[in-house]
Formats: sequence, structure tokens, C-alpha cells
Amino acid sequence: MADPDAALQFKVNPAELDGCGQSAQHIGGLVPGETSKITEPCNQAAGTLKGWLTAAAVRDCGANWKTLLDKLGSDMSDVGAKLATSAGYYRQVEKDIHGHLKSQDGGAATADEPDPFGTVLTPTGGKAQ
Repeated sequence: MADPDAALQFKVNPAELDGCGQSAQHIGGLVPGETSKITEPCNQAAGTLKGWLTAAAVRDCGANWKTLLDKLGSDMSDVGAKLATSAGYYRQVEKDIHGHLKSQDGGAATADEPDPFGTVLTPTGGKAQ
């Protein structure tokens, strides 16, 4: 039976992840300035409905929409910050792995690790002895 997960691929591009995070933070930060424009028209409309039961509903609807949209903006900012942080983690792990691999002896077998392939090293331009 074939492995169903064999075709799945997970790729992360830290630059794209960071860009998405920055965009989400920016847009989330713009939301409160825009939602403040909701309540005044609703309050004006409610003012024209004096004596009607719908006046309070119109006013409350505007206030509730503002509250929900402000929460959405806050959530977008929070998620954006987490995406940017994740991008930083990916970059750090890549840097750590690169540093670790660079510090190794080029992957050559050491005395504690026998060469399973029987590799013979020759000097540049030389012949194996």
C-alpha cells in the first residue's frame, strides 16, 4: 500500500511568511481608524427614527459592528505578528543548521566512523597509491 503522505510537501519561504505577517499587521492597524466611521452614520439614522423601536436597534447594530471589526483588526495584527515571528524562527533554524554543517569536517569520515565506501583520497592532480 502506498504511503498517503508521500505526495504531501511542506515548504516555507520565510520572506513570504514575513511579508504576509507585515501586511496583516498593517491592515489590522488600519481597521480601528475606519471602524470609527461606522457609528456616527448609525447614530444619525437612529436620531431620525425617534419614537420608533428600530432606532435603538440601528444604533446598537453600528456599535456592535464596530466592536466586531475592531476585534477582527486586533486579531489580524496578532496573527501578523506571529507570522513574522515564525519567519524569524525559520531563518534562525536555517542559520543554525548552516553553521553546524559548516563547522563539520566537510562530512568526511572520522577515525570513529569507518568509511563504508572505502574511499581513497588523492592529492589534486595526483594518483591513488
